Amino acid sequence: MFQIQCVMLKSLLLVLCAGILLIACSEQKNNPESTSEVNYPKGKLFIIGGGDRGDSLMMDLIQASGWKPGDLITAITLPSGWGDSAYIWLNNDFKKLTGQNCVKFDSAAVGVPAKLDSLRKSKIIFISGGDQAVMMRKIAGTDIKAAINEAYQNGALISGTSAGASIMSERMITGDGLVDTAYEATFDNIWKGNLELVEGLGLLDSVIIDQHFVVRSRYNRLLCAVIENKGFQCVGIDEGTAILVSQGKATVIGASQVIEIGQPVSTDMTQDTLMAAKQIHLSIYLPGESFPIKQ
Repeated sequence: MFQIQCVMLKSLLLVLCAGILLIACSEQKNNPESTSEVNYPKGKLFIIGGGDRGDSLMMDLIQASGWKPGDLITAITLPSGWGDSAYIWLNNDFKKLTGQNCVKFDSAAVGVPAKLDSLRKSKIIFISGGDQAVMMRKIAGTDIKAAINEAYQNGALISGTSAGASIMSERMITGDGLVDTAYEATFDNIWKGNLELVEGLGLLDSVIIDQHFVVRSRYNRLLCAVIENKGFQCVGIDEGTAILVSQGKATVIGASQVIEIGQPVSTDMTQDTLMAAKQIHLSIYLPGESFPIKQ
């Protein structure tokens, strides 16, 4: 009798072990990331929400990059409408803290092989403010987007402020309305089909970035983005503030806050213009805090 019970117990244990193994295999099949590490870029992003950068924020940027004397720093001023002034401001910021001039990448640099080569070899690439859509039009049909992405994949820190922040996204906010076309610093509505998104640099694939966020109260703009773009993470960065993006984590640095708006549980876009959403997740992060970000 005792031997029969032992045999039955062994059989039961074998069945249980087989069941556990099948469940584990099924989970690995449905979740490939469970069997291998995520292949993050070697570089980092330092995304500034516009406004006053200050020496402290710029030094945080330089230190995060691992820059050392002799490493190239490139200042891209393609979004700017201020001519050489944007380069002068950026160059002064970096020279004050590093003792080194930046490589100037303006409209005259587009299509110049030596400038493109410098871009690929840069340790820090900084994109000025202005109009992000203007920059994307200027680099259309060139290798500039690919060169920036190559530098990022190989270990460069890519930074930008204001327009240079929004341009980090693959789907980029232009700031223009498609229905309410009168330009304002923010939207005074949450309308279907009003938010214009175009191609950006693609450094963040499923994240939409907005800037000057708290100061200019751009909540409606980012709410439109999250309701109409399923699966996207929407992040608003205030002035004088940045997120340092590395290895799937965003860390808040600077003077103010960062707002993350997650996907709603449900949406309703059945009416002609008005949109509705239920249970939208909203988080407000302070300097020093971190949150997961899609890369």
